[in-house]
Amino acid sequence: MALPLAIILFLAGLFFIIKGGEFLVNAALSLNKHTGMNHILIGATFISIATALPEIIVSVVAVFNNNHAIATGNAIGSMIANIALVLGLYVAFMPGKIDRKQVLAKSIFLFVAMVVFWIFALNMRISWVNGTILILGFVWFMWISKKEAKKQKPTQEKPEESLSLDEKKQAWKKIFLLFLLAQGLLIAGAFMLVTYGEQIAHAFNISEAVIGFTIIAFGTTLPEIVTAIQAIKKKSGGLALGNVIGANIINATLLLGITSVISPGGLPISRATLFVSLPVLMGLTLIALVPMLVKQRAYKWQGVVLLGLYIAYILYLMIVQPL
Repeated sequence: MALPLAIILFLAGLFFIIKGGEFLVNAALSLNKHTGMNHILIGATFISIATALPEIIVSVVAVFNNNHAIATGNAIGSMIANIALVLGLYVAFMPGKIDRKQVLAKSIFLFVAMVVFWIFALNMRISWVNGTILILGFVWFMWISKKEAKKQKPTQEKPEESLSLDEKKQAWKKIFLLFLLAQGLLIAGAFMLVTYGEQIAHAFNISEAVIGFTIIAFGTTLPEIVTAIQAIKKKSGGLALGNVIGANIINATLLLGITSVISPGGLPISRATLFVSLPVLMGLTLIALVPMLVKQRAYKWQGVVLLGLYIAYILYLMIVQPL
């Protein structure tokens, strides 16, 4: 395919993702309005599953195409982009108080999941047994989230109990259609971004591993980025925070678990991933979440540091380390 056409289709995928993120945030705000579920919980469950689906699909397709470097790079690279880029943007533009109770359990779960994956990766390969354990971790996370949703108190935006039965049905139908439309746009946009972004990168002789950690990881993370920007515009930062934590939990458990299970002989892990990218991911996560948990605040300096470190990491991949 000619390079100009690849660039046009790449930009079309970008537009689909932007609109999908806008619809997704609108659907989430409607869900909050009709159920009273808090923004962080909605972001960590419904939105994170929707925005993580492009990463899961891309990594599964990469494994079936016997391209494990892209599958692993997409998974780990997306998690790094979520923490450093998405959360960095959120904190830089919306610093302020954080309710420790709403993020403590999810933050601990996320870090434990990353440490467990790193321990599994010490063998330079994630076996199907390890993958099964990771998938069970995802099931446990969803069970915990379900219990939290049942016992939480409604937010200040009360469910609309005054609506008639027919009005409630119409409201839920609208929410469902918005989620469905958003999901379709996000998946289509991510595929176009990844497919044509890969072609553009190959035109400039960039390796597939670097493509996985950069172009493809950024492309499949774009739904989270757009969702964060839309949430900031609508002053619903809890959606962005919950989305990042939830999406990274899903990537560390469900995505890496599935790709390990379906990979013949397990999912190979490079030394660069084990000793560079995974420690970078855990370090960025500590920078992002520890001040929120200890001080119950998000600081602008965190966002600036996270964004700066993300740029440094990408430059390192592109210039210093040929993965």
